[in-house]
Amino acid sequence: MSIATGSEQAVVLIVGSVLIVALGCAAALSVLELDMAKHLRRRTALGFVERERDLAAAMSVPWRTWLVIRATVLVGALMLGLMAGVATLAVLLLLVALFGVRFALAGRAAKRRLAADRAFLAQMHIVRDRIGVANQSLDTALQDVARNPGRELAYILAPFQQSGSTSANIVACASRSRSAVIECACAVMLWSRTRSLDALLDVMDHVLFPVAEAQLALEEESLVTLSQQRAVSFAMAGLMLFMFLSIVRVDSFRVYYQTATGTIVLLLVVVLFAALLALLGKIARVATWTRWNVGRMAQEERSSHA
Repeated sequence: MSIATGSEQAVVLIVGSVLIVALGCAAALSVLELDMAKHLRRRTALGFVERERDLAAAMSVPWRTWLVIRATVLVGALMLGLMAGVATLAVLLLLVALFGVRFALAGRAAKRRLAADRAFLAQMHIVRDRIGVANQSLDTALQDVARNPGRELAYILAPFQQSGSTSANIVACASRSRSAVIECACAVMLWSRTRSLDALLDVMDHVLFPVAEAQLALEEESLVTLSQQRAVSFAMAGLMLFMFLSIVRVDSFRVYYQTATGTIVLLLVVVLFAALLALLGKIARVATWTRWNVGRMAQEERSSHA
């Protein structure tokens, strides 16, 4: 009787909390005038795989290696959940392995991307001086800076250390970076392949460098916002985990969460917690930039001069 009473009280408490959180989310969306349907459509269009590719590029990990790492984490989470013998825990661990890892690494990935963007822009200044002062060609200047790329750019500038077409190497560099700043610089260099070096220097001085510096300044501000957002999110997640671990120590609650009703209630709490994190991300917005499809640009350049 006491177990049943405790379970009923737990259901009332959790469902009440879920309703309060849901109403709070709805009120926040109304006050902030956020169109979540449009946001979901945009994320769907972007695709889960593309976001994984962006994260792998920011961490300077090749895509195939990243797939192996992600698959290993998923299998490990599933095995751990099955060993625990609780279906709910297995589902939660899979969700954490699928989405939580990316969320946890997002802050570090943003820092690495900012460092890579700054290092690449510094290398572009060196390329500009080699072309304008030392009268080197673009091909030679790129090969020279790629010999000592530094830790941040070792993976990104690796194509220039190889033989082959410079245009193809520029496309490979942009593909490895998946960064709006580096893709813009690669687009400018690719555009200059059919123009004069004077035109390239003029675009670098009056377009590329001023725009890139402004983008980097905004990226730094966005990184501060992202760091604060991550700190609040981790604090919320830690509090939720502590509360859950405290509850499941009680036999009646542990038995309840092993039932179908307990599983549904727990999954509802997890979904609403994820909604809170998404809402926090919409409130503390991080600037995003237009991406350049350098590969398609190279194809159009070749077709126009065929």
